[in-house]
Amino acid sequence: MKGGGCKEVFINRENCIEEGEINKENIVDKCLDVTSALKKCMEAHLDYYAPILQAEKAAEQEAINQLNKEKEAPAAVSVAGASDSGAEEQKPGTS
Repeated sequence: MKGGGCKEVFINRENCIEEGEINKENIVDKCLDVTSALKKCMEAHLDYYAPILQAEKAAEQEAINQLNKEKEAPAAVSVAGASDSGAEEQKPGTS
């Protein structure tokens, strides 16, 4: 990261994160502006940063996929549980 055209912006972000950790601040909120500036800089210098941005995008998509699986899992259990409860009912005329 320190070898490309975004070296200074990257160092600013590192400093922001370090300061936030020392002061026990919310780093996401504190460093939002410098993080956004870094991303814009990286997009402006795709010749150097494209592999990093592609890896970041893949990781983001994987996280989204994982969240979707976790959201679907409880729903699948609920549907299965509902159909299982119907199997226990007795037919009329049997005891």
